[in-house]
Amino acid sequence: MTDVVRTPEQEAAYLRLITARFREAHRMNDAVNAYLVATADLPFEARRELGRRKEYVTPYFLHLAGIERAMVVFHAGLRINDILWAAERERQETEDA
Repeated sequence: MTDVVRTPEQEAAYLRLITARFREAHRMNDAVNAYLVATADLPFEARRELGRRKEYVTPYFLHLAGIERAMVVFHAGLRINDILWAAERERQETEDA
């Protein structure tokens, strides 16, 4: 196995990127919940649309820039997708029962 060696600058940038997700967790939760409420009347496939999710959650993170914003928006979108799929699986299981 190969060890990854980072310069101090790379390590600092990596840690800042990783901690951005934790610093913004409350805003991510707000964005996810707001998206789920705002799109409740849409069909499942429309709610899962990547462009729609990204466009909706990005304004919550305008105070971030560059890769930090991209990563936080991406993770918020993933969280939305996870919740939608869990609800869809539950609906299908109930329908099958």
